[in-house]
Formats: sequence, structure tokens, C-alpha cells
Amino acid sequence: MGRNQWDGYLDAIDAALDMGMAAKEVVCSITTGFRQVPSLRNAPGLNPYHATVADIGYGFDAVRGTIERLRNGEMIPLGKEMLVFDLDTLRISEKQMSPNFELVAKEATPDTYYLIEQSRLLNRQIAQKIDEANKYGKALLGTEWNEILKRIQKVQAIPRL
Repeated sequence: MGRNQWDGYLDAIDAALDMGMAAKEVVCSITTGFRQVPSLRNAPGLNPYHATVADIGYGFDAVRGTIERLRNGEMIPLGKEMLVFDLDTLRISEKQMSPNFELVAKEATPDTYYLIEQSRLLNRQIAQKIDEANKYGKALLGTEWNEILKRIQKVQAIPRL
């Protein structure tokens, strides 16, 4: 694959994550605001939901940092592995968001329904953009994606503190 095609895929991944990051920023503000709403303040799932949204933000930063390093021509011995690790870990974090959010949503009252619905919409947008970025990553690396994923899964399984 030529450098232009490689950069095109990296640009597509970055663009998808840019849109996902915008939605994540709004969701993070909403989840912070949930702490001010009496019916949601102590809702089961609020802390894990907020933490997952923050984790997704860190994931966006990680992928974008790896892309920037690759774009700048930095010779990263495991650059492809880092890209797969970052994208797939971001996918895993996104899967944790919905169950925690739904626990919070159960405590919603009519005066907070608009926040809950806005959060649902934004959560879907985040998920779609993460999925899109992963699809571009898989297209970029082809069959190498699955080979790399098998090698990094043991590292992914190490709990993050």
C-alpha cells in the first residue's frame, strides 16, 4: 500500500474519531450534570457510566496520538500493534457504556427525559464513530488486523488501574 493510501485511511480514522470526540464531550458534560439532578445523583450505574465516557475520551486521545506519530514518520517498532490495540480497546470501552447508561436512565423523571434522550442519541453517535474508525483500521491493515489482534489480546486483558 502506498503512502497516500495509508495516510488516507489514517485521515478517515481521525475524522471519524473527531466527530465521536465532539459527541463524547457533550455526553461528559451531561453525565457531570446528572450529579446535580436529585433523581439521578445516586442512580446505580452513574459512576461507571461517567468513568466509561471518560475512558472513551482517553481512548480517542490514544488513537489520535498513535496516528499523529505514524503520520510524522516516527519509526515505532510496534506502530501497527499500537493502532490495533488503541482502536480495539476503544471498541471494548464503548461496549461498557450502554449497560451503565441504562441503569442511570431507569431513575429518570419526566423533567430529565430530554437529557436521557439526548444522551442516548449521543451515545449512539459515539458508538457509530468508534465502529467506523475500527472498520477503517481493518481496511487499512487487511488480514494483518486479525493477526495483530490475536497477539495483543493478552495485553488487553491486563486490568487498567
